[in-house]
Amino acid sequence: MPVRQGFKPLDLVSLSQAPSLPRVARIARPDDPALSLITDLHHGPCVVASHLDNLPQTLHLMMRAGVRMVFVSGADGKLVGMATAEDIQGERPVLRASRHQMPHHELTLADVMTPVHLWETVDLHSVRHACLGDVAATLKEHGLRYLIVTQRKGQELTLRGLFSARRLELAMQTAIEPDLHSRSFAELEQVLAH
Repeated sequence: MPVRQGFKPLDLVSLSQAPSLPRVARIARPDDPALSLITDLHHGPCVVASHLDNLPQTLHLMMRAGVRMVFVSGADGKLVGMATAEDIQGERPVLRASRHQMPHHELTLADVMTPVHLWETVDLHSVRHACLGDVAATLKEHGLRYLIVTQRKGQELTLRGLFSARRLELAMQTAIEPDLHSRSFAELEQVLAH
């Protein structure tokens, strides 16, 4: 296919007032394709913080980025976990500081994050054939607020995207509450500790 020649610049317009920031308010139905509400990390940046970042610093980063979850990288830059606003502002840091007899302000993301080996993920292939109701049911059954989507490319497993329970709740205008009846006592204790 030949490369087009003769590109011309677009017309620019001066602003008389500041534009408002965009708000994504999508209405969705449970039978809509799951991919319609995925946060596809191939088409947008993901927010990554260092495992050594302190909690106030990370909350500030999250507020500026407009997110409620960050991925956490280790000293080598590789993914080691994730942390949510609830992890940072909830009981977890208070308990951790108390247990280790250290000041709250000295806690880092490494102290409150959910390490990669504890993640429950879904493969992109499954998501391609699912609807939003399936994703909501998965979040509910496993007591998750985020469903991480991975993709296998040859031998490499890559982070592809994620679903946020909050985003699904807003779009489908319904609450996604964890199904605590299907969990063992150990799992229930873990849910309550978050």
